[in-house]
Amino acid sequence: MSQSNSEILRAKIRLAEPRLQDVTARFWNHPQIEAVFKKHLLRLYFTITASKPLLESALQRSQELSDDCPVAAKLVPYLADHIVEEEGHDEWVLDDLEVLGVSRTEVRATLPPADAATLTGSQYYYIKHSHPVAVTAYQAVVEGNPPRKEFLDSIVARTAIPKGAFGSLYKHAVIDQEHGKALWTLLDSLPLEPWHSTLLGMNALLIVEQIAGFMETVLATADAEA
Repeated sequence: MSQSNSEILRAKIRLAEPRLQDVTARFWNHPQIEAVFKKHLLRLYFTITASKPLLESALQRSQELSDDCPVAAKLVPYLADHIVEEEGHDEWVLDDLEVLGVSRTEVRATLPPADAATLTGSQYYYIKHSHPVAVTAYQAVVEGNPPRKEFLDSIVARTAIPKGAFGSLYKHAVIDQEHGKALWTLLDSLPLEPWHSTLLGMNALLIVEQIAGFMETVLATADAEA
């Protein structure tokens, strides 16, 4: 029996997960977790604030291709809905940073780090120069395995980080469950050709590696300042 599109993509993501799982464990168990978490939230803001424009770019490209491409045509309604759902998520992270003493003005005056630009920039490249379906692999990685509320509760219980600084993560623990289901359902409905599937796999592996590197940079910076 052949595998579904979502099963194939999940299997490819699992190939790259060990590095990410290792750095995630080191992150949450870092002796300076409070400082590390603040740095991570700041970087997270710059990726989340780019999410809606990224989806808008994918939607525009899908609309351009939709007359001749059934995959792009099916992406149009999904992306249009998801863009609305992404509204204001960057403000949630700004709220969290304010709990940690970082003002909105300070965040917005900070230059986006190169790794955040690279993470998002790679998606614009695939959308424009290959196919907008690539963005679904990005979503599969960033929304496909959301934090559990119980896990966040355990971090709050054993660290000095205020629970209010986890607001965006708690919200994503709920909404990304539904986002993930909608994404897997969409993927299984797409008439993907082999090259589409290859693109999704390549992009998913790239994103996992980039996020792992993103977190390793935060840890290395914290260690250097310790």
